[in-house]
Amino acid sequence: MRALKQEESRKRQKGKGGEFGMEKQLPVSVWPEWEIVEKIGEGSFGKVYKARRTEQGKTFYSAIKVITIPSTQGELSSVRSETPDEKSVKEYFYSLVKDCIQEVSTMEYFRGNSHVVAVEDYKVVEYLDDIGWDIYIRMEYLTSFLDYCAGKALTEEEVIHLGIDLCKALEYCQKQNIIHRDIKPENIFVSRFGEFKLGDFGIARELDRSATGLSKKGTFSYMAPEMYKGEAYDSRVDIYSLGIVLYKLRNHNRIPFINLEKQLITYRDKENALTRRMSGEALPPPVDAGEDFAGVILKACAYDREERYWTAGEFREALEALKYKKEENSRKKAGQKRLQEPRNGEHKRTEGKKASYGKPEPGGTVVVRKTERPSPEKQNQTVHRRKTGRSLSRAVKRRRKASFDPLIAAVIVMFVAVCVIVGVFIWLVRENAELQRLKQSVTETMQSAEDKQLQDTLEKIQDQATEITENLNNYNWIGSEEEGKISYLNQEGQLMKVLVYPALSEDGYYEEYYYWNGELFFAYIWADHNCIPELAEGEQKVDLYYYDDGSLIRWIDDENRCHDKETDNEEYVNRGEKYWSRAVEFEEELGVGGTEER
Repeated sequence: MRALKQEESRKRQKGKGGEFGMEKQLPVSVWPEWEIVEKIGEGSFGKVYKARRTEQGKTFYSAIKVITIPSTQGELSSVRSETPDEKSVKEYFYSLVKDCIQEVSTMEYFRGNSHVVAVEDYKVVEYLDDIGWDIYIRMEYLTSFLDYCAGKALTEEEVIHLGIDLCKALEYCQKQNIIHRDIKPENIFVSRFGEFKLGDFGIARELDRSATGLSKKGTFSYMAPEMYKGEAYDSRVDIYSLGIVLYKLRNHNRIPFINLEKQLITYRDKENALTRRMSGEALPPPVDAGEDFAGVILKACAYDREERYWTAGEFREALEALKYKKEENSRKKAGQKRLQEPRNGEHKRTEGKKASYGKPEPGGTVVVRKTERPSPEKQNQTVHRRKTGRSLSRAVKRRRKASFDPLIAAVIVMFVAVCVIVGVFIWLVRENAELQRLKQSVTETMQSAEDKQLQDTLEKIQDQATEITENLNNYNWIGSEEEGKISYLNQEGQLMKVLVYPALSEDGYYEEYYYWNGELFFAYIWADHNCIPELAEGEQKVDLYYYDDGSLIRWIDDENRCHDKETDNEEYVNRGEKYWSRAVEFEEELGVGGTEER
């Protein structure tokens, strides 16, 4: 029954667009009490959904990861074309199912650990009419680290906190003889209490297996050198990967040897950075880390594993010592501030003169002397003098009023009138100035809003291009350098990038096209000394084209001049159309569709 339901769910997921179409409906949960409400993530190992259940008026949430094997109909067809019979095809894919279940069994080791994503249950559903399985893994509902960091930069204290939490997770891994092998920001999660947790043990391996069987899996950007070179390795590869994560978080979100000033990081930039790192070149300190923290990070990322922290516990202790040092410094600064602040009432003046403070007596005692009050007779004399003074004052005023000249009165009236007129004039001038300032402020606000919209779009483009670049190793690709072109497709068969070599370029340049949801959003056109002999080695000539919703919004020419929305510029329009048409051409060649002619 569940298999039938799952087959219906699979058909709904394909939608009208076929195998490469967007998901039209959410899948049906294999747990009746849990309702899948939205998709919250997608990666090379499956899709993740938010699920909820209601019990006695209370709502609870969970995350359900769905791994489909084979992932696409194309993958199934490819294996069938290379395998002689259906039994062998089924055995091949069932071995992948068992590998995925390994993740679940691995996670069961960590049940109850507060720094590892908890797995609550799992189920495997096999299709009835074809070769295929859906693996449902129900986990605690958490916020992904990437969503947690979106739009904000973590403080050094927060990064240290993350390092300590993940070290605790790795300590438990080491006790269970498990290597994670794929520590990266995408596999880090955050609880509602601010705890950082390690997840996705899909490629984790137990250490007691044959050392020769340890494979080169993981993400190259965070991979330890010995693992990258195919050498024997141990749990210290996880310490290295965590060190690179901390490095990136305190280095403008850039891994080592990536230019901090460059707006967009290309695949070639990452390859060069990786080559330098794997050759043993000393890492520069992360630019945003304090001296002590930088030292801890660089030790964790040491090229020679013998120079790294030997255990996750040793790494954690170094981070905790740094944390306590910072906390102690903060307490000292707070204490000094309190000492410098005046005590309550210290600056209050003594009310009245009921007491005066004399010089200190021998021994340091301050003698307080009370001021004597006047006698009743003196008080009566004072009152009499005050009354007499007031009477004389009134008499003088009456005599002056009687002798007041009318001419003086007229002068006073005229003076008052002039003051009123001048005051009104000044008020009008000030009001007009305020009005002008208000108009200017509104104009500036509108302008800044427009700039912000453009900036937000450019940041989105940059993030998407960077994400594609970081995931190229996980994509399927078609072509080669010898053929002059490589096309990268994600696990759903969607085109993500096309790299054209100078041999196939109309201008003899390198051309890189980036796609998102089947539409071109960025074109990176560049040349080096191999394309243009006049250029020095390492020098590049670069043109950048940014598209939003099918329209070119920014062109940065090879002289680094920026052109924004210059639709009245013929060259701007022609260049935008040229590379858009090229992107459409590459999509049509692959038959994936998406970008349309404008």
